[in-house]
Amino acid sequence: MQHFYFLLGLGALVALTFLFSLWRRFRQRNRLPYRVDAFLLSPPQRAFCTVLERAVGQEYRVYAKVRAADIIEVERRLDRRARERAEDRLAEQVFDFVICTRESSAIACAVNLAGRSRVSRRPPKNRLDRICAAAKLPFVRFRESDVYSVVEIEEQVFSAMQTIRTHPRAEELSAQETREALRDLSDVIVDTVPEPRRIKRPAHPTPPAPSSGRTTPSAPTPIKPRTRTEPRLHIDEELDIGHEEEMPEPRIEVEFDEDRPRRARM
Repeated sequence: MQHFYFLLGLGALVALTFLFSLWRRFRQRNRLPYRVDAFLLSPPQRAFCTVLERAVGQEYRVYAKVRAADIIEVERRLDRRARERAEDRLAEQVFDFVICTRESSAIACAVNLAGRSRVSRRPPKNRLDRICAAAKLPFVRFRESDVYSVVEIEEQVFSAMQTIRTHPRAEELSAQETREALRDLSDVIVDTVPEPRRIKRPAHPTPPAPSSGRTTPSAPTPIKPRTRTEPRLHIDEELDIGHEEEMPEPRIEVEFDEDRPRRARM
């Protein structure tokens, strides 16, 4: 009889253990595998953020842990497959710090803090650098250090911001900028072009004369060639001078050779 109770208790214990394992497994399956971190920034990131806020001044605000997809978008001109591939590459990237203007929260610069390295002092570049260069977003990388220089961080951050401002997109212009440039150019051309001269045309144009085989130069009056003629004197013409007076007989004194006979007067 004792063995029977012992087996009965052992079976109940096994059943309870089995039921408890099922309940635990069911609870873990329905429970989402997430937990909150204790701090947003690591100790090196907190130290760097303090120095970065002092470097940018009161005009800017520093935000931490910003996804690249939240501030960079994919162009819509791509097809569906290329757009999905670009979004997948962008979703993996995260900025450690993003600097924005305090008044309008306009994005001014992005900053990442790389780990310590004894091999190279310069932070390595990866796909995120190429994405920021294509999006025209100022991006600066710094190395973790025990001591940070406010002046050095300020110079690098504002130098990157100034580089993007002084070198805007020159390869392509927006439609609005193109229209404004064409409008200004047309206004300048209209102001500088002189008014056309008005040409007076005759009311009834004369038909052109029929052209002959021989072309003559166009002139108001044709010039006839002069022919050499002998001098003549007309005496029989009566001159109306009011009173009849005897006019002296005109003479033409021409020296002739003695051997040549003189011409009779008319």
